[in-house]
Amino acid sequence: MSSDTPQKSYRDLAPLESGGVIARNGFEFQDHVAAGFYIDMLSDENLTEVWCESLDDITLIHVDENDEVFEFIQVKNNKFDHLWSIAELCKQDSKKESKKKIKKVNSSVFEKLFANEREEAKERCLFRMVTAYEVNDDLKILKFPLNSPLRTSTNNDLDNLCTKIEKIIPNYKTPNRSGTTSCLSRTVWNVRHDEKSVEDANIHKLRKASPSFGVFLAEDQWDELYTKILRKVQDAGKAKWEVDPEAKRIKRQVLQTWIKEQASLAQHPSTGGTGNTLKEKMLKAGIPDDVIQNARERRIFYRNRILDPSYMDLSKREDIEMEVASNLQELVSDLDSGRLIDNGIEFHSRCLHRLNEIKISLEAQEIKLTSLHGCMYHLTDRCLHRFVRAGG
Repeated sequence: MSSDTPQKSYRDLAPLESGGVIARNGFEFQDHVAAGFYIDMLSDENLTEVWCESLDDITLIHVDENDEVFEFIQVKNNKFDHLWSIAELCKQDSKKESKKKIKKVNSSVFEKLFANEREEAKERCLFRMVTAYEVNDDLKILKFPLNSPLRTSTNNDLDNLCTKIEKIIPNYKTPNRSGTTSCLSRTVWNVRHDEKSVEDANIHKLRKASPSFGVFLAEDQWDELYTKILRKVQDAGKAKWEVDPEAKRIKRQVLQTWIKEQASLAQHPSTGGTGNTLKEKMLKAGIPDDVIQNARERRIFYRNRILDPSYMDLSKREDIEMEVASNLQELVSDLDSGRLIDNGIEFHSRCLHRLNEIKISLEAQEIKLTSLHGCMYHLTDRCLHRFVRAGG
């Protein structure tokens, strides 16, 4: 690029590719990793934006004094029978041409990691690898923070790593002419193991960050709030950059406001005196008016029965309510995770079928199906059940 040509911001550059948005099967690990960075924004005032599947798998924007710094992150959930190594990092993809396998240029993970340091962009770049599998001894130096003295010690493992990589990919340069040493000196490698490990760590971080949005929730409410954050990540990943680039980006201030609203809603759910919350939730699910009216009547019937001391022993009623709540929570979890792809009407029907199964299992207790339906609608009115995915 000519020195007279003005450079652009990464904000104004199109992604190098957008194939990940087309097919998102198997992206659960990456989504949990991105959700972790969303949560980091709540307490890290220097982390101002997180982008999902835009310029890279994940892009972070940090503020260093008055300058923006872009961090490009590659997330790999590869299933190996070995550790990550220099050979795996630098391995080129291949394609068949005239019955011969030809290596694709710039196709290694190493080269893709640094591809976004573009000549036409003006901001400073950082890089990060996030993998499920552990690294071998050659790559362990990258697991230390950028400011760690171990990166510049006399026995410099980083120099040794650069030397070994340059033997495999000699004279490597980014589009902005940075070499191997420059790139790796700005790279951190995180090992996050599996989806469950990342999810558990994220929920723990979310709870620690709670003072920043001023609420304290019950155990199941933290899980529900995290599920909503994860859904927000998924929606950003699915959004098309060509249609709405901003839909792929979440800003710190916007996220903080949204989190406070969601946490406050969870902390102070409606007590369900009028049934209006039930009506709103069923309307949101697209359920017809006559079905909604029937549901409201069953809720009222159930409320009147449980207020009558002669109706049922309290401990017995609590056991039944817990059974209903647990079964409904299982279905909601399947809906949020994508295991179920029901629309609102279909999911409502599925919940009714599950209640019928519960009635059969409780046959000896002579529980009426009407009471189980009323219990579900009572829980819905108290914001403890819903018929659409979190964030939907």
